[in-house]
Amino acid sequence: DKTIRIWDVEKGEQEGTSMVHKYWMQSLAITRDGKRILSGDREERINVWDVETHEPVEEWAGNTGLIWCIALSPDDQLIANGGDDGKVVIREMKESGGIKHSIEAGGWVTSLCFSPHGEKLACAVGNTSGKPGVIHVYDVESGEPVLGPIEGQAWVHCVLWSHDGSKLFSASDDATIRCWDPETGGSIGEPWIGHMGAIVSISLSPDGTKLASASRDRTVRFWDSRSGDPIEHPLQHEDPVYAVAFSPSGEFVASGGYNSNLKL
Repeated sequence: DKTIRIWDVEKGEQEGTSMVHKYWMQSLAITRDGKRILSGDREERINVWDVETHEPVEEWAGNTGLIWCIALSPDDQLIANGGDDGKVVIREMKESGGIKHSIEAGGWVTSLCFSPHGEKLACAVGNTSGKPGVIHVYDVESGEPVLGPIEGQAWVHCVLWSHDGSKLFSASDDATIRCWDPETGGSIGEPWIGHMGAIVSISLSPDGTKLASASRDRTVRFWDSRSGDPIEHPLQHEDPVYAVAFSPSGEFVASGGYNSNLKL
């Protein structure tokens, strides 16, 4: 509905006014200090919002397509965004979104994630030609590729580093989660199987021991992040689930999907 809303999780009520875009949004990120929200839309711009006032404070141009994903570095100093123009753009927060690197990724950029120390950037690339999706890893300082393409899955919807940087997780259209060695690109173990539809979003618990996955099969599932074994029972939803995130305490997960509802 072209809006960003902030919710009181205790009451389940919206806080303040909605932040309204001209066009629908596909990507959202929040700075770690909780003061800024970054959002990307089909108008090829990133908007920066003040969390307290819900007002826009900056607008960053320089993209040439729909912005599909936004990632923040661990220190909130760098922002990476990508979309259907096949480019990864790395920006500097202190320079009002000034472009540090613009990298040709070779296909639709579906997901980005900085490594735990911020020195590397993982990038998932989908191919509209029917070819499998791939993962690239870039050096953030130089903008040069240091690993990839990592192949082995269908269209990759999400990439995520482990908290210690020793693993790279990916979730795909083929209903599997894969674990990769971020130094060699080799597969760690077998694909994680359990979902019956495309996996669109994954999230790690704060202690790094559990991984949650959201799927178009209308479930959220939980996995042991070390072994890849399923744990606990799936959370059933009425419609496809497109997003999942652990709470900072790790006690709860939030999910959102096709029916425009949030669940906690």
